[in-house]
Amino acid sequence: MRSLSRNPQIGDLIIKTCSMSCKKFPGLIHEIKKDKYGHASVFVTWPSGVVPRDYRQEHGYSSTNIHNLLIEFEIIRGGESIS
Repeated sequence: MRSLSRNPQIGDLIIKTCSMSCKKFPGLIHEIKKDKYGHASVFVTWPSGVVPRDYRQEHGYSSTNIHNLLIEFEIIRGGESIS
């Protein structure tokens, strides 16, 4: 059984909501890289081919932002939304 923590995990579906347009972007977490300080960057595959304006392929998203920004990031794991 996978954790119900909001910490992102590989295989999670995330839905990024743009704060300006309220447009939703579904994506699949495919990689998580930690730096020497333990800060994690989360890399997402966007199946629709449309990438949110604030996502950068070379940097991904901060796992802390995904964890804390409930309005912008919905995490779906094992078929249920993690809040």
